[in-house]
Amino acid sequence: MGSTAAASVLPVSAGTGQNLVLILDYGSQYTHLITRRVRQLGVLSLCVSGTAPLASLEGLRPRAVILSGGPHSVHAPGAPAFPEGFLDFAAAAGAHVLGVCYGMQLLVQSLGGAVVPGERQEYGKMDVQVTAASSALYGEAETGKRQTVWMSHGDEVVTLPQGFEVVARSVQGAVAAIEYREKRFYGLQYHPEVATVMCAYLLV
Repeated sequence: MGSTAAASVLPVSAGTGQNLVLILDYGSQYTHLITRRVRQLGVLSLCVSGTAPLASLEGLRPRAVILSGGPHSVHAPGAPAFPEGFLDFAAAAGAHVLGVCYGMQLLVQSLGGAVVPGERQEYGKMDVQVTAASSALYGEAETGKRQTVWMSHGDEVVTLPQGFEVVARSVQGAVAAIEYREKRFYGLQYHPEVATVMCAYLLV
C-alpha cells in the first residue's frame, strides 16, 4: 500500500504569490477544499460557477484553472460544461488547466476523447500507480510508485484526446491521471484536495 498523500496539483511553472488560480465549480462537495488547499500554499484563488458565462471572466488572467469534480455524468442531459470559448480563454492567458474527477472527464470529452460508464466504479481510498517515467504531475523517475488517494467516480476515461498520455492508473487499471504538457492540460480522476497536504513544490 502506498502512503496517503496528495497528488500533484499544478505544474512547476504555475507560479506563486499573487498569481491567480481560478476554480470552476461543478458541484463537488470538495470544491471548498480545493480553494482552501490553494490558499494554504499562499496562492490567490477565486471560485466561480463552472457554467459562468465567459464574459464574467473578462479581465482575469489566471496562471492556472482547476475544473472541480461534481455529482454529474458527462452523458446526462443538461450536464454542466465550461462556457463556449473557455479553452481559448485559458490558452490566451497561458494558463495550466487541471480537471479533477468530473472536471477531467469534461476536459477529455470536450477535446474528442471518450468517457463511458465505468466497469470499475471506484469509491473511497484506493492506490494509484505512476506509469510514466517522466511527467509534469509526478516528476522524474517515479514509475511504479504508489500513493493512496480518494476516488469517487462512476464514469471512466477510455480513449484519450490526441496529444494526451496516461501517467497513472488505479490498481484496478482505470485511468487515474493524464496530461498534455505542450498544451498545459492535466487531469486527475481522484480528489487530491481530500488529502491533508498538497504538494507545494508544484506551485513554486
